[in-house]
Amino acid sequence: MNGEELLLLYQQGNRDFSRANLSQIQILQVELVNVDLNRTELDWANFSGTNLTEANFSRANLSNARLIKTNLAKANLNSADLTAADLSWANLENASLARVDLSQANLSQSFFRDANLADADLSNANLTRANLSGANLSRANLSGADLTGVDLSGADFTRADLSEANLAEADLTYASFNRADLSGCSLRQSNLEQATLQGANLRSANLRSAILAGAVLNNTDRSNSSLATISQLSLTNSQQNHKIDLCSANLSNANLQGASLQNANFRFALLFKANLEKANLENSSLVDVYLRGANLRGANLKNSVLSGINWKGTVMPDGTIHP
Repeated sequence: MNGEELLLLYQQGNRDFSRANLSQIQILQVELVNVDLNRTELDWANFSGTNLTEANFSRANLSNARLIKTNLAKANLNSADLTAADLSWANLENASLARVDLSQANLSQSFFRDANLADADLSNANLTRANLSGANLSRANLSGADLTGVDLSGADFTRADLSEANLAEADLTYASFNRADLSGCSLRQSNLEQATLQGANLRSANLRSAILAGAVLNNTDRSNSSLATISQLSLTNSQQNHKIDLCSANLSNANLQGASLQNANFRFALLFKANLEKANLENSSLVDVYLRGANLRGANLKNSVLSGINWKGTVMPDGTIHP
């Protein structure tokens, strides 16, 4: 069956094309609302510019397909194979993509607001400048994915794998990263205000110039949302040549009590009224840091570089208050 034959049947009222072999089919800039293509062979197909609102692609093979600027709002793509597919500029608002395979796919500038991507495979996918605000990405595999400048505000990344992913300049406000793996990922210049990261793994992550003010509650009491708690994060790193990079990070009011921050780079960081009680800052760099009003009671500063610091009102490791 070719594209013209399918369109003719569709115009005659036929909506069910499930389990058909439509490999390499070309259907461009037409209306195919509510079409049923579940379990259909659609590898190398081209649906660019087509309206596929509420279409059913569950378990379909769409590997290497072209869906550029395609409207897939409210579509069902559960367990579909979209490996290396091109969905740039596509609309997937409120679409269901549970367990979908989007590994190595091009999702640049795509729109996934409120979409369900639970357990999806997005490893090494290109998501630059995409919108995934409010999306469900729990347990998703985003290892090695490029999420530069992505709107992820309010997204759910609970237990997701974001290892080695690029989240530079991303909007992560109010996102949930509870128990997520962020090891080795870049969060440079990202906005993590009011995000939750309880039990997350940030080993070797790059948070240079990241905004963490008000991030991560230790409990669900939002009335205390002005405080950040990252004391439960995994920030340890046994390799000295891979330092935790918090250069220029905004950690004002952050709770880093008991955190393991050996070898960390805090150069130019804002730690106004931060709680660093009993934190391990051994071998860390605290150059030109703003520590006014911070609490360093019991902190380990052995072999740390301390220069150009604003200490006013800081509680020192021995409990005295700096004038």
